[in-house]
Amino acid sequence: MRKAAINLEALPELTARWCQELGLNVHAKFEPSGDEELFPNRLVLAGPDAQWLLPNKGQALDALQFLVHEAQGEREDAKLAYLDVQAFRLFRMTELKAMAAMAAGKARAMGSFTLNSLSPRERRWIHLVLGREPDLSTESEGDGHYKTLKVIRK
Repeated sequence: MRKAAINLEALPELTARWCQELGLNVHAKFEPSGDEELFPNRLVLAGPDAQWLLPNKGQALDALQFLVHEAQGEREDAKLAYLDVQAFRLFRMTELKAMAAMAAGKARAMGSFTLNSLSPRERRWIHLVLGREPDLSTESEGDGHYKTLKVIRK
């Protein structure tokens, strides 16, 4: 039987406590992302040791986020907390929005355009951004964790 889920309000304290157990001096608080549909419940980790979660493309941050999601017991994106350090993920969201705009222009001009090797979260952001465009559709292609994303003019 699964344990009771941790609610969103308890996550800053829980995440900071987990970081402390790892020997990291980190505190956490919710901050808006500027696009709550793409990046809801942005939980910013800060403090003298927060940068230690960023090496290797944020693999430690990803691992901690996995544990947070497991503790939440939630599967609905809008209710999950998403961790960020030094605006690492916020910057990537901005990059992906720009990539989506560029891909939209190319797809409109050429009929279709394919973006290479994106993670599931990155593909989701592109799908959501381009889902706002009535004349375009998107589809992921390939197998495995990293897939290409095709943008198609309707």
